[in-house]
Amino acid sequence: MKVPSVGESRPGGLQRFLFAAAVVAVLDISFAATYWVIIRGTSTLPRIFQAIAAGLLGKASFQGGAATVALGVVLHCVVASGWTAVFILAVRQWSGLHRVLQSRFGAFKTGMPYGILVWLMMTFAIIPLSRTTPASVATQWFWISLAWHAVGVGLPIAIIVRE
Repeated sequence: MKVPSVGESRPGGLQRFLFAAAVVAVLDISFAATYWVIIRGTSTLPRIFQAIAAGLLGKASFQGGAATVALGVVLHCVVASGWTAVFILAVRQWSGLHRVLQSRFGAFKTGMPYGILVWLMMTFAIIPLSRTTPASVATQWFWISLAWHAVGVGLPIAIIVRE
């Protein structure tokens, strides 16, 4: 049985992908800025983007000014697009996942666990391969981010790309 691809039955699959990636990128950076800039008062938005760029450049990213801020913005958007694409490809490949996504509350059933998976993969697989340090499970940030990724990353992706 051929599983319809996300966006195949309606026009605009690419537009939904781009929209989902953009929404997730904006929501996620807004969450980080709210936590680190407004609540904790320990950072600035440019410094958050430099911290993202530190994944490639290490501590030198904090000395790079606008160039490393821009690199952080690009990397953040690439990561949001990548996780959005992974979700779409998974839905296309696995008919069971596609059926669950299309079911009642399917965006919640698929998106929230996916957001948790995203945070765990970032923390335990991707960030350790970079030039920065992942959040420790002993920190408040780890657990807040775990919950956030369920609601603010996985759920919006599933809602937007759902047919």
